[in-house]
Amino acid sequence: MADKQVRLSVPIFHSSYERRFEAEIDALTSNEILVRGRMHDHRFDFEHMWRLRTPEFEVLEASAQQNAGEQSWFNPELCRRYRDIRGVRIGRGLSKRIRIQLGDLPGAEEHLFLAIEMARVGQQVFQVPAGLEARFAKNQSIGGSSAAYNCWRTDRACMPELANSCYTYRDASAALFASREVRLGFSADLYTPKPGAKRVFWREKQLSVCVKRDSAGNNFYACKSWMNDTVHDIAIMFDLAHDGTISNAHSTGLRLPYHGICEDAQSRTERLNGMRLNDGYSLQFADRVGGAEGCAHLFDLSADLLRLFKL
Repeated sequence: MADKQVRLSVPIFHSSYERRFEAEIDALTSNEILVRGRMHDHRFDFEHMWRLRTPEFEVLEASAQQNAGEQSWFNPELCRRYRDIRGVRIGRGLSKRIRIQLGDLPGAEEHLFLAIEMARVGQQVFQVPAGLEARFAKNQSIGGSSAAYNCWRTDRACMPELANSCYTYRDASAALFASREVRLGFSADLYTPKPGAKRVFWREKQLSVCVKRDSAGNNFYACKSWMNDTVHDIAIMFDLAHDGTISNAHSTGLRLPYHGICEDAQSRTERLNGMRLNDGYSLQFADRVGGAEGCAHLFDLSADLLRLFKL
């Protein structure tokens, strides 16, 4: 039996596929934020808006707008249905709730992709409760890394699910602040946005897949996923052979939240080399790039690319 070959599940345009996402967050009150996001490729252009209550990250209001897209492929009725996701909270169960709400109309998958990005970006501003920063700021015993350590502890206190979700936020990383110089890649003002402040957080993402040909005449896919925002400037790149084998995997981290720690997780990207896309690839993939020894963002960026392919 011939080996299965991977294929791109989205139509290409001029030998490539490209998708972009942009978002920004405004602080409405001391416990509400407004998230605006847009996703588009050569087929569609959608915008979503969420009004979120923090720290619960509950969607109080949601809306969707279709700026472009053939109606037979992207049903405008989805925008009306999208309003009814209000009440959902960011976390487990969000994707299932949105799938149920949208149904199986054409374009539901693309709206779900945008909603997932909305959830990812929405959690970047969690409006620290009064007094919490001051409590952590009292500990100045680790020298030049104290500012970063205080923010690290604030992150984990405000969002307990961060603990051990990646290499930087694992329990064992606390000791690294004393043994290394750790520098913040962002302003701590992000924790306390003033009510009414505009664009307190922004994000841009782009993924691309180019169809190329190797020296033996076989097609392969050159894949790249990039994220630039208030805190990060990271990218992951790899080639995917026609049989689903990954090669030339590497990543860059020009801006990281905790310089001096995040680089360790970045170095794991090369572990993707030799991995093969198959029915059980997601578990292998999580073990090599994500988890408590990896980087959650690199995992997301890579997964977004691999979801474009089918066996």
